[in-house]
Amino acid sequence: MYLTDFRENTLQDVITKLEPDLFLAVTGLTVKDFHLLVRLKVFNTEQMNQAVFAFRRYEDASLRYTGIESHEGLTHYGLYDTVVGRA
Repeated sequence: MYLTDFRENTLQDVITKLEPDLFLAVTGLTVKDFHLLVRLKVFNTEQMNQAVFAFRRYEDASLRYTGIESHEGLTHYGLYDTVVGRA
């Protein structure tokens, strides 16, 4: 789901604002369901940010290995609920 063009946005924004239909199709959950899970603290924010960051690093390295620069010039990465600058 995170292979979206909205790489500078947080995953929460992608789910709730930018691609809610894709989220529903992939998970079977609505945005309302997602908000409920967030309120119930099903997601550990720190671990989710780390997991998204690790996924991005792995994905970018894999694409570069094949000669693909997926989002040239991207200076910010959205994680789960925060955005970080690229070093």
